[in-house]
Amino acid sequence: MKKLVFIFFVALVTSGTTFAQKKSAKKSKKVVAKTEMVAPAVVKESFQQNFAGTDARWTKNYGGNWVANFTKDEVKTAAEFDKDGKWLATRSNYTEANLPPAVATGVKAKYPTATIKDGWKIERSDVASYYKVNIQDNGTEKAVLINEAGTIAE
Repeated sequence: MKKLVFIFFVALVTSGTTFAQKKSAKKSKKVVAKTEMVAPAVVKESFQQNFAGTDARWTKNYGGNWVANFTKDEVKTAAEFDKDGKWLATRSNYTEANLPPAVATGVKAKYPTATIKDGWKIERSDVASYYKVNIQDNGTEKAVLINEAGTIAE
């Protein structure tokens, strides 16, 4: 019995010292100033041909393509170009309020009880333009693909 009490006491003391370690001071994050990237002239020219009179903030994605971020008609948009200035894609972020009426009506016709959260207009050089609309229907999150005429792709 004495051995059992002694083993229990030793286990208690060693576990106490394990959890009584000092917390290390929080490490502060270094804030690095973001520098705005400057896209090559050929990319900027292509952007101005497609989106004349629009100012953009340029970034580069992991694929090495240039992305122009801008707001036009209260819609946040990102246009992607390759290094030679060829337009690849445009993604525009819509709220429920500024979603085109044909798109909103098409979603409501198929999902009458659904709540539209937001939507994206996706334009690419290799396919027709379409919208990806995020909805919540009966507690389930869904993404609906729909064309500009309001026809849902199944």
